[in-house]
Amino acid sequence: MTIRRRDLLVGGGSVLGGAAFALLAPQWPASAHEYTVGEVKVEHPWLRAPKEGETTAYLFALISNKGATPDKLVGVKAAAVGRTAIYVGAHEDKAADALVIPPKKKLTLKPGGPHVALLDIKKYLQVGWGLELTLVFEKAGEVTIDASIEAPDAKRAHDAQAMQRWEKAHGKDTSGAAPPSGHEHHQMDHQHMNPCAPAMDKPPAPK
Repeated sequence: MTIRRRDLLVGGGSVLGGAAFALLAPQWPASAHEYTVGEVKVEHPWLRAPKEGETTAYLFALISNKGATPDKLVGVKAAAVGRTAIYVGAHEDKAADALVIPPKKKLTLKPGGPHVALLDIKKYLQVGWGLELTLVFEKAGEVTIDASIEAPDAKRAHDAQAMQRWEKAHGKDTSGAAPPSGHEHHQMDHQHMNPCAPAMDKPPAPK
């Protein structure tokens, strides 16, 4: 599912209005930036959109483990993604089976550090919108998140400077743009893929 996050987040979702918002509201967490499953919390998930001519995006987030035992991020599922690869660092040559989140600790997925590569993207990812992904944890289970789609050179979530560079390069303001994928606003896509195996070829590391 592709979501125009600016519409949902600005004004607490008031742009939806009336009955439409009432129907959608139960599907969204209290904070659209935090998601909890079991003892694991995922905060501020975001991804870098693929560069022109490429089909690889990179997923980042802050993952906390409140439990007394380690847990692992073992996979990511999304209808728009062909396969995924987990990396413990930006310069690792081989994909890992999982990312470990120690007990009572936080793991930051970030450029230059641990991250998940989303490979063979099947649809255009509109910068300024959000992409629905399902994270799979070994113990906590699965949680569906809305990852904000940032510019290909973004250094962090909501990187205003990167967004401005992207808008200038594309000659438009994404605040009023519609995704060219043809999907209706808030359309649900229930086609989920199994957690993908590590990629055979390593994608360029996010800097």
